[in-house]
Amino acid sequence: MFGRKPAQPKSVPEVRADGGSLARMVNQAGRVDLTLLQRVALAAAREDFVRFMQQPVLAGSAIHRGNLSAQRGPASREMNRTVLFEPAVTDGESVSVSESLQHAIYPLVKGAQATSAARFFAIGRIDTNDFILPDYAISKQHAVIEIKGEGTFLRDCGSTNGTFLNGTRLGKKPVPLADKDVVGFARYEFAFLLPASLYSMLTG
Repeated sequence: MFGRKPAQPKSVPEVRADGGSLARMVNQAGRVDLTLLQRVALAAAREDFVRFMQQPVLAGSAIHRGNLSAQRGPASREMNRTVLFEPAVTDGESVSVSESLQHAIYPLVKGAQATSAARFFAIGRIDTNDFILPDYAISKQHAVIEIKGEGTFLRDCGSTNGTFLNGTRLGKKPVPLADKDVVGFARYEFAFLLPASLYSMLTG
């Protein structure tokens, strides 16, 4: 999924189990640089990498083909309005692999600059969210992921184009996530990966 392995780095972030190093790797959009994360994985044993990550990630995988419905007037050019996504109706492949999306890794770890509650992760189009997907098909606040003692849960926030779990559109009721589930926000698909699965992907 991620292509060839990068060259071994001259310097790799220290693999610590307190989450501090990972939090400093998270940018303002909630993403971690894929190349840097691969370098960490290649330099660490599986057990150390799992302790370093601590929490699952959303790893970008594919974008559904389709169209954003045209709107009249200036509203169609403004980021304050969500645009309806219309999936393509074809007999062939309905998803495409995106180079940029494949490099999108969103760990369920707050960045160093975050001020919101540590167990809630808001996904949406605008910069008040923890995970930012700046696309007209994504609602301002599209969905929320919550980490509880008994697991990790996903719920939709009444989004225009829907939140999906393994192809099924969700309501506002939280549903549990499991390793390797396919999570969709409008036209974007992500794999929900526990740290051990992420390690296998990064080093495989």
